[in-house]
Amino acid sequence: MKAHWSWLGLLLLAGLARAEAASAEAGDELGDWLKLDGFGTLSAYRADDPVASMRPDARNAAASLRDWRLDGDSQISAQLTVNPNGALRLVWQVLAKDDIVLRLRPRTEWLYLDWEPSVHLSLHAGRLALPVFQLSETRNVAYAQTNVRPYSSLYHLNPITKVDGLGAVWRQPVGAAELSLDWVHGQTQVDLSTGRVKASAINALAAQWKQGPWSVRLGRSDYRLDAQLPGTLAQLQVLASGATGCSNCATVLAERAPARVRAAINTVGVNLELGRWSFNSEWMQRRSDSILVADADAWYAQLAHRQGAFTPFVGVGRTRFVEAPLGFQTQAGAAPAAQAANAAFDRFLQSANGRRSWQAGLRWDCAENLALKLHLEWLKNTQEIRLGQTGSISYPATPPIGNYRGPAWDGHVRVLSLNLDFVF
Repeated sequence: MKAHWSWLGLLLLAGLARAEAASAEAGDELGDWLKLDGFGTLSAYRADDPVASMRPDARNAAASLRDWRLDGDSQISAQLTVNPNGALRLVWQVLAKDDIVLRLRPRTEWLYLDWEPSVHLSLHAGRLALPVFQLSETRNVAYAQTNVRPYSSLYHLNPITKVDGLGAVWRQPVGAAELSLDWVHGQTQVDLSTGRVKASAINALAAQWKQGPWSVRLGRSDYRLDAQLPGTLAQLQVLASGATGCSNCATVLAERAPARVRAAINTVGVNLELGRWSFNSEWMQRRSDSILVADADAWYAQLAHRQGAFTPFVGVGRTRFVEAPLGFQTQAGAAPAAQAANAAFDRFLQSANGRRSWQAGLRWDCAENLALKLHLEWLKNTQEIRLGQTGSISYPATPPIGNYRGPAWDGHVRVLSLNLDFVF
């Protein structure tokens, strides 16, 4: 039923777009209280490894394993603003993009009331963007970005992009600069390839300073989560039962792996525009009280140079998991295989799938509101390549974690992407 309503929403927005265009030609006042924007991407991507597969987003249903796929970044969206020039506005954004549950069926991404009681303050209520990263509000608008997609080294560590709740934005000129604060409180849930995460409470605050070519952004978000990850929780139950000969797993997991998680994310972002050159970078620190949301640090940096309609760019990023060992102990007299298994599970539960990424590409603004992008990304796991992972990079686990006995993965994946981005 929800999918039917979402399709109805897209059709309604398309009808409103035609009405808006007709009213503009007729010169009436419809455009004064109704504004429609649209954006989308036609994408093709291919990962070149026969063992490890790649998906552009952890919420994608499928991944590329040496095959061309069209569903990863491809999307279409429309955004309606009612009374765009007034103090009280309604914003409704409908997005159709590959998703584990909905697949390519459209869904409401944003739907909120926006009230500006003054020129400095804006208040929101409804379904809002979660202001964690520099690209939080344009994460799905690929045309607004130089490269094909936000850097996976950092953005995949927080797949939550929206909340149902309240928000406020305050802006204040400070001499030649501007200071802004963006606050959101709410709840949501997100479906991943490994299960579902429900957030009963999220608080996020971002502060941004803009002056001339510079902008600096600081962010903090706190989460209360219910991690519903069936595969991982089943493995934890096996360990806690003593089936692997572990003498302290039940005690350790009760302390280190609660399904109800408290987590926090700190971010720093920098953007610099100097003539044809642009530089942007972000750093992120994630900490929690549960190995189900493992502690991690991440960053990326990108440099681009506009040359007429062409913008070549290069970038580098890194993710490193810093979860401490759990310290599993094996019962005295157990077989050597039991000790090896407990050591492997200890490492596996640290989520030690850190990686480096190198990117290079070219954006061509081939027509008005149309950009063609060619993007090559090299990914290398720097911590583990044997214990298995399901996410942005997925690879099978060898015994004792899994049953895979095929060719070993060498830890490298290369991904070629070709996107056509547009706005209307």
